[in-house]
Amino acid sequence: MLMYYYEDNSGLLLDIVILIGVLSLIIFIFNSIMRILLHVKRPKWFSNNYVNDIHEKYDKRLRLIAVIAYIGAGFYFIYTTISSSSDVTLYLFLLGMIFTGIQELFRAYMEWKYLEGKNDYLFTLSQVIFISTLVIVALRSGFFGLLG
Repeated sequence: MLMYYYEDNSGLLLDIVILIGVLSLIIFIFNSIMRILLHVKRPKWFSNNYVNDIHEKYDKRLRLIAVIAYIGAGFYFIYTTISSSSDVTLYLFLLGMIFTGIQELFRAYMEWKYLEGKNDYLFTLSQVIFISTLVIVALRSGFFGLLG
């Protein structure tokens, strides 16, 4: 169970915003460096670039499975006794990370299989590894000391 060290939680929100900003900056810098090294073009923001129709079809199926899993997990948490809401939040966060990882690994596979002569799959794999490592380090360290 996660415990807050703040009595009134007033400083916690600012610390979380700063942490999210710093982690976002680290990921942005990593992505920029990897794009330069691998000669990968930057896609448009918030665009969903599918490799082909097969990728689009299976990606939509993965998203549907993720939604069903979230709904199932929600019912499970509603009808069972969970020690705290922070535990539920952590479980749902991890479920989201797992499905995001699966989707990105599938994207890397489709890029490797259908985009010849391009390093897009290497960029996608490096992103998955880097962000997964960053999330694991953040969770194991109590979000770098913010939470106990």
